[in-house]
Formats: sequence, structure tokens, C-alpha cells
Amino acid sequence: MLIRLLVALVICAAIPQQAFPAAADLPAELREGVSQIKLPGLVGALSVYGPDAFTIAAAPLEDGEFAAVVAVGSSGKGRVVCAGHPGYLSVDVMKEADTGRLMNNLLLWVGHVQPKQTKPLRLVLLDNKPLAEALAKNGYRTQSVAAAQLVESLGSCDVLLARPSKIQKRDVSKIADYLKRGGGLMMADAAWIWSGYDAQPGENLVRDFAGNQLARPFGISWAASTVKGQDGLIAVADGGGLLVTAHTALAYLKDHPKLSKQDREGLQAGKTVELAISAIASNDKLFLPELKKVCESLGGSKVSPGPTKPLKEADVFARLYVGMETGQAQQSTADSPVASPLATTFPGVPPESAKPVEEKIHVDTKRPRWHSTGLYARPGSIIEVNVPPKAVNKKISIRIGCHTDVLWSKDEWKRAPEIARSFLITSPSTKATSGFGGLIYIDVPKECAVGEFEAKISGGVPAPRFVRGKTTNADWKTIRARPGPWAEIGSDKLIITIQSEAIRDYEDPAGLMEYWDRVLDACADLATISTERSSPERIVLDAQISAGYLHAGYPIMGPLSTTRELLDLKTLSTKGNWGYYHELGHNHQRPEWTWDGLGEVTVNLFSMYLLDTLNPGAPHHEAIQPAGLEKMIHEFEQKGKLDGPFPQLMPYIQLYRAFGWLPYMKVFAEYRELPDNQKPKSLQEKKDQWLVRMSKATNKNLGPFYESWKFGASEEAMKSVRDLPEWKFEPLK
Repeated sequence: MLIRLLVALVICAAIPQQAFPAAADLPAELREGVSQIKLPGLVGALSVYGPDAFTIAAAPLEDGEFAAVVAVGSSGKGRVVCAGHPGYLSVDVMKEADTGRLMNNLLLWVGHVQPKQTKPLRLVLLDNKPLAEALAKNGYRTQSVAAAQLVESLGSCDVLLARPSKIQKRDVSKIADYLKRGGGLMMADAAWIWSGYDAQPGENLVRDFAGNQLARPFGISWAASTVKGQDGLIAVADGGGLLVTAHTALAYLKDHPKLSKQDREGLQAGKTVELAISAIASNDKLFLPELKKVCESLGGSKVSPGPTKPLKEADVFARLYVGMETGQAQQSTADSPVASPLATTFPGVPPESAKPVEEKIHVDTKRPRWHSTGLYARPGSIIEVNVPPKAVNKKISIRIGCHTDVLWSKDEWKRAPEIARSFLITSPSTKATSGFGGLIYIDVPKECAVGEFEAKISGGVPAPRFVRGKTTNADWKTIRARPGPWAEIGSDKLIITIQSEAIRDYEDPAGLMEYWDRVLDACADLATISTERSSPERIVLDAQISAGYLHAGYPIMGPLSTTRELLDLKTLSTKGNWGYYHELGHNHQRPEWTWDGLGEVTVNLFSMYLLDTLNPGAPHHEAIQPAGLEKMIHEFEQKGKLDGPFPQLMPYIQLYRAFGWLPYMKVFAEYRELPDNQKPKSLQEKKDQWLVRMSKATNKNLGPFYESWKFGASEEAMKSVRDLPEWKFEPLK
């Protein structure tokens, strides 16, 4: 019960209250009576780097090191509490373990409660009536206000409780003034939620998130990383100790400049400082000056990561220098541009002889996502984009850089961890810059109703760009020599982005894209969608990607080592390419027929279909060759379940071998045409609909077949297809 957990009430004069000193003096008192607290979902990490900021609770990141999830800080008269998930301002979460007790301890501290104080603490909650009512029952004076009334309520407020995503931009400075006057602020949010749902195109977590704007003077920032585990409990006393606080971590590293993988304290300290670098503003005065001094004194500024010379986790000061350089470059502005020395290694720099040009680019907003310009921004250069008034404030943005993967959390860096940037177009003339440079794009949001317009772009260097249907192979012989270090070969269905040095002698981009267009058309045929695409898919090669050997998305990402296989038309035409077929398949999956656990299963229907259609006779993946199938069948007989992507693919293989691809197309089309209220929601509904639809598509009772594979359809679904002819299926070989 919330009442039971919130035991240390501010208004209880009968219970002596102990004053909490400044957080820097005795943060342990904030944990009094607290053993475990809740992780209310996917919790975001905090960076704690101020001299008067402390970590209260920490949890492990994906790589095992810890990061703060609850922290406090002081600056002048003001105090803040920051938590890494909006659930920490939820009544239900307060009821879990000691979470309510901790939040109450923090309220007492942030509200400057003094011993023997009997006056109720005045709390203002931003759009949070349930918690306001719960806290009022425990003796606090509370009011829940809408955003429009927030500023006027600060005059009668001891502590403001708010989710930063809900704070209006115009109110940030007013809340900052309130803190300077000695106010208290408790904020709870996750950076990944803001970045994924609330941020506008071109907005930056460090610069534009209200939580970071308000907590920055206190030495706390929300980072992009998340901690492991959801809906579980964490021990408040655990979590990396003092080494989850950046100043302490840096002091440890200074005393231990040579680290090994066995030095867990050192790895923790390194992760803490890296996290701080990723989350701190480039003009920070609380931590970065000290960090820069230490890095320079220990030789960290003499390295630059690249594809052939990665920085390992143990290369502590080199990584810290690279991280600091990256942060400063990513936060540079057109008024104060930065050309990062790291860009020379990757993504590369145009030759000095390359002159900037001015180009007019036609943009049709019926086609969303990135519009290529054929221009490349030199690191630190100023790119100016002029658009007509109708294209202003329509969430259209300028993107510099195609390498969108962020690598901060990786234990090895083959390039700077973040090198792409985006700038929202909010005026007819917009200036943009990137410390790393990169290909220039106009990024159009979905359902943009601006129509067609012309964008004039100046400051970019010409880069090689082939467009099937517009560029000929003869044109290409001149275009491929353009000085931009990255090139695009594409069509209106797919665009491949590769290093220019790989295509300087490439002869047949027209033939290559004719092939890849057939690949995309075949994907559309199996998915039963139009071959005319609203925007092309993209494949971008990178020195390092954020997950796996390849990964799907927009763009699909792959390593530089796959350059040849993307361009080798002879091999593609005969053997295909399972890996890139697979990633394109991911971009065509639908949740109605790809339920939990099948993400890496149904995708391979596309790999198999593309090989059968475009590369007849080419072998499928070795895992589903006869020897592999025999092994997996034996394991299924032993375990009684299909365990893993390729074992789970076996029933799909058996069906397509018996009935071909038409039943799949028929069923996929049915799912696509379903109104939302008829789409399966639960796992059982998805299994049942699949059984029934595939049975009708094949005109066979597939109930016994799926039962033999332990599919788990309901008795009702099995009964509904019993009138169909029974399928006398043969064992899979």
C-alpha cells in the first residue's frame, strides 16, 4: 500500500525529522529504509557528473557495467531529483518494494525539509492527478496542473514533480529561475521515450530535452542508453559504488591509466565517463575541462579509430578523447562550427581541391524519408538550404550523414560513436553543419502535404550519384569521378550507399540496379504490396554497425566488407545474397503473421522466395540443407519443441515445398486487407488465425500437421478446419 510505504511524512510533527544535508555531504541518508526499488519498464540511464550530484540507485547496462537510474543534485539554493523512467511518478510503482519510501525520502530532501518542521510541503504535479491525490491523502498539499497553468503555480510551490517530456519549451527558463530561487524539482522520464515519440526532427537529446536543460546546471543528464531488465527489482545499495559518478570515475582512471579486462572497477569507471561524454553539453564547465586536462596529460588525444584500427574498451583515455571530440562535434552550430579531426579516418574528407557548389533539388513530399541531393558536406563547412515558405515548419529537415548507427555502448569503436546530424527547417533559409561531414539529404516526414518544391543547397561538394532511368552508364563514367568520399547507386526502389573509392572504376550501375529492382519487386510480390514504392529502401555500408553482422531498418546497415557482394552482378545473378535478402525481408514483415519469437523466422520466407525466383538452383542457407534439417528434426524429437530460428522455420519449409508460394501470398493478402478490429491481438489469436487461413488457402486440414510440430492452436481453431480434406504430409527431409 502507498500509505504504508510513504511512512516518513513531512507533516508528522510527532515523528522527529532528520535534516538532510547537501547531497554531496551525506547521500546515504536519502536511502534510509530503502533496500530494493522497482524498474518500471525499460529504464533509461542517467549521467551523474556534477561535484554536488550523487547517484542514489543504479542498474546494469547491457554490457554489465552499471549506470545511475535515480540521482540528486544541488546548485546554489536549488535541488533536483532525476529518475530514468516516467513510472517513478506513478502510484502503482510507488507500491512496489521500497520505491515509495525512496521517493518520499527524496521529496523531503528536495523540498529542503528541516527538523521539527510541521508545515506541509507544497507539491505541484504537472498533469498527474492520480499521484497528486495519493500524496494528498498522506498529508502533502498537492495540486495537479495543466501545462498552461504550470508557471503561475510555481509561486506557491516547494517541489515541482514533472515528466520533462510534458514541459513546454517556453516554460523551461521560468522553471530554471524557480530553481535558482531555491525551488525543488523532481523529474522522471526516459530518454528513449522522448527520442522515439516526443522529439521533433532535428532535435538533439543533449541540447533540446527539457530534462537535460533543467538538470544540466546540477551536473545530471539523461543519456540515450538503457539498463537491463524490465519490471524487476534492483538493490539500491548495489550498482558500481562511487564509480557510477563521473568525477570519482575519472579520478580512478587517472590513478590507473593502464587497464586490463580483469580490472572491473576500471571498466566501470571508463563506462561511467563515456556515458557522461555522450550526455554532456559541449559547453559544460562542471566536468569536461577536467576530463580534457586528464586526457591530454595521458596521451589520449593522439589516436583516431578506424575500420582497421579499432579502439577497445581497455583503451580508456583514447576512447574518452574520441568521445569528447564526438560530443563537441555533434553539438556544433553554424555560428560555431567544428571540423573534427576524427572525420579524416571515417567517414572521410573530400580533397582540398574540391570546390563547394550550389544546386537546386526538386523535392516531391509525396515521397517520404530521405531525398538524395548528390552533395557532400565537408566536415565543419556551412551548408545553407533555401526553401519556399510552404516548406517551413512542416517537420522537413536537413540531414548530414547517412551513418545513423550510434555506437556509444559498444565495447569496440571502428569510428567515432555518432556522426550523423539532422536540422529541422524552421525558416526559408536554414544553415547546417556537421563536424564529421557526410552526404546531404532533405528528409521528408510521412504524410507531408506540402506537395512539390525546389530546395536550393549551397556549400556542398559534388558526390557520385547514379539514378536508374535518369543516369546512363555513359554519364556515369564522368559522374563517378566526383570528389565526395561517399557515393550512391540507386533507383526509385533501392539506393545503395558505398565508399566512392569502391566505384571509381565500376562500369555497369544500370545493370546492377536492374537486378536489385527485380529483388525489390519480388519482395513486393510475396508481401502482396505494390511494386511501386512510396520511397526507396536504402542500404548503407559502415565501418561499424550497432547490432549484428547486418541489420534491417531505414537504412539497412552492413559492414564495409560487403561492398563487393553488393556490386558483384555476376555472383548476385547466380547465387543471390541470403544476408541482404534477409534484411530486406525484415522490412516487409507484418506483426499479424510474425508474432513473438518469429522475427528471425518468417523473414527467411523472403530469403527463400527471392532465391527461388531470381536465382533458381542457388542453394539455400546451409542450416536448411538436408544434413541441417536432419539434425534439427532429431533435436525436435528429443526436446519436443522447436527451439531457434531455423528449427522454427521447418514447418514453413514443409508447407512451401508441398503447396508452393501461392498460399503464402493469399494469406498475406488477407491479413493486409483486414480492418484493425479483425486483426489478431493475442498470441493465441495469431496462432489460430494462421492455422485457419493457411488451411483454407491450401484447401487442406492442417490441424494434424501443426499439431505434429507442437504449434499450440486452440481446439476451437482445430475443429473449424476438420471438414477440409486431411493433408497426408510427408516427413521433412
